[in-house]
Amino acid sequence: MSVDSRPLRVPIQEASKRGVSWLNDTASERRILLTRFGRVNAVIDSAERLDETAAKVEAARREVVEQFADLALDRSSKWSLEDVCTKLGLDVDRVRDRAFTLGR
Repeated sequence: MSVDSRPLRVPIQEASKRGVSWLNDTASERRILLTRFGRVNAVIDSAERLDETAAKVEAARREVVEQFADLALDRSSKWSLEDVCTKLGLDVDRVRDRAFTLGR
């Protein structure tokens, strides 16, 4: 028997009738999309899948940063963080704070 990896769409009213235990058991097998009037209102997922997704996003973020760093190193002119932030209209202190937070 194969486990369906597609998210399960469940109306909130039905999820409420089935209870928290059912939601927990089902979420351990596949992601649940709680719907209200046919529109996704909330997502319930297992901690393991959330950790896997976070790890994939982090790996992708690092790859993007490394690719851009490689591109930047190949350019003839060097730009400081302040210059880049000014050109992009970004607050350099906020960028540094965010980089520090993500680097932990």
